[in-house]
Order: sequence, then structure tokens, then C-alpha cells
Amino acid sequence: MFVNWAHYLVPKISFFLSLVFNPVFVYLIHSSKHVLFGNYRYLSYFFAIFNLCASAADLLIPVAVFYYRYTFVTLVVDAMRSEQGEASIAFRCSFISGTYGILNIHFIFRYLSLKSNNIIKNYFMPYGLLLSVIYVLFHMSIWAMIDYFCLHSAPEMRDYIRIPFRKLHNESIDNINFVAGLFSEASPDIVQRSWAGIVLLTMIASYSMILYFVLGYKIITGLHIESVTMSQQTAQMQKQLFKALTIQTIIPICVSFMPCSFSFYGAAFNIGFMNWVYWVSAVAVSMFPFLDPLAIILLLPALRRRSPRASTSPRLRLEKYNDLGCDVMIKYLQIKF
Repeated sequence: MFVNWAHYLVPKISFFLSLVFNPVFVYLIHSSKHVLFGNYRYLSYFFAIFNLCASAADLLIPVAVFYYRYTFVTLVVDAMRSEQGEASIAFRCSFISGTYGILNIHFIFRYLSLKSNNIIKNYFMPYGLLLSVIYVLFHMSIWAMIDYFCLHSAPEMRDYIRIPFRKLHNESIDNINFVAGLFSEASPDIVQRSWAGIVLLTMIASYSMILYFVLGYKIITGLHIESVTMSQQTAQMQKQLFKALTIQTIIPICVSFMPCSFSFYGAAFNIGFMNWVYWVSAVAVSMFPFLDPLAIILLLPALRRRSPRASTSPRLRLEKYNDLGCDVMIKYLQIKF
């Protein structure tokens, strides 16, 4: 099923960019000479692997979002209806929750590095890394189960959207795999499980957002207190690290939390968003896997100066030598990341 050219091309371009930036990010972290990233190095490898898996899932299971009155529908674009179709959609959507889990770990790691660095040094490898992987998989599993058990399709849903779906896409909804929420003008069972589904999914996203702001505030407070005893170079380095984390927080809010919220509650309250809002939501989610490593590369001078562009830029080559002292300081601090 063809939605539009943007919906067709953007996930493929995102996959290609993810295939470029994540290996580059891993290479820059792994081959760093002046900067000792410590245990964050291994966490970065896990983040990159997750991003590549998310991009592959988006390429292999391309999804679109359709809206009509009190229902939103997340459907597979390039596949015929099958018994495993809804499970594959739930698996694909679970990577949305995985991005929340990844960022949760990032904040927790940064907070512990600032407040209890001995825990990171002594216990992160292998226990912390293993717990991080389990935590992200748990996040994904919960989201997938909610999708599968609360938002699975039903004949009543197909009847509800049959005519408008055919008018918009010239396709029969009977041939499409989808998960959906129908919040009114339906049987009580469907309405109840639809509301239960989006409330549970919203709780997962909301607790993550609260965690970002709470730990972010604690990190800012900790940096302010400790900056009294920090050198100017160290304080500047810590500000750069927190700036990178801030951008990493904004990215999933823009490409995951907001699109999902528009999809869920636009249909739940029949707000009447145009359908382009919904297909933009599906496209935006596919952009996180390459924006995440790109943000770190661009915002951390220790990585930016070693990027391919830096080797051809006189200004950046000069910056590399001027900031060498900062690199040495990071190594000394065991990169409190």
C-alpha cells in the first residue's frame, strides 16, 4: 500500500543514515586516544546496536497511521494480512518504548557518575550493562504486550473504518494487518480495552519524561555545587556533556512522545487532526536511530573534532589543539559521563 513519497522514502533514508552514523559513533568512541570513556564505552556500543535494530525493524515492518473519528489505526504498509501480522506490529512499536528505556539508562548512568562514581567503576561491568539490556527489553516487552492484548484488531473495527479507509487509500481494510484503538461508537469491550491500552502506554512514556526532568534537575544542581571545586576546563566539559544529554532528551520527545500522544488522544477525543499529522507521526518515529548518535557526535567536542569533517577544516584542526587540555582533563576524570 502506497501512502505518499515522504512516507516511502524517509524510513529508508533514516535506515541508511543510521547505518552510517552509528558505526561512526562506535568507531569514534572505541578509537579515542586522548579521552578515556571508561564504562560509558560499553553502554555506547549497546545504544548503537539498539539503534541499528530499530532502523532494521522500521525498514522490514513499515507502518503507517490512519485516523477516522474516534479511532486510530497503526497498520503494516507492505504486507498482506496474516496470523502473525499483529504480533509483528506490536514488535515494531515496542522500539518506541525501547527509546524511552535507552534514555532512562542514559540519565541514570550520568546521575550515578556524578553522585556515586564508585558504583559505576566497580559494578557496571558486567552487572550494570546486563541490567541495562534487561531493562530495555522489559520496556519493549511491556509496550508490545499492551499493543497485542489491548489494541488488537476486531471485525467491528474493520467495519467502522472500511469506507473511509477505502476512500483515502483505495485499499480494502480486510487485507491489512493493524492494531487500533476505538474510543467511542463501538461496543463497551472494545472501548474499554482501547482506553486501557492508551492509558498504560501513556503511563510508560510519562514516567520516563518525569524521570528525565527529575534526574536532569538533580544533575544540574550537582554540577552547580561541584563547579565551585572544578577547574574552568572541567566545568566547561561538564556543561558540554549535559548539553548533549539535553538534546538527546528533546529528540525522543519530538519524534516519539508527541507523535504518539497526537495519535492516541486526537482519536480518543475526536479532535479532528488531518491525516497527514498521523503519517508524519509514523515517519518521525523512524528518525531517532540516526539522530541519537548524530547529536552526541556534534555536541561533544572530543568526538566532533575527530569526525571526517574535522580533518578537512582548518578551524576545527586548530580547535583540536587548543582543546587538548580539555581532553586530558576528561581522561583524568575517567569521563564522568
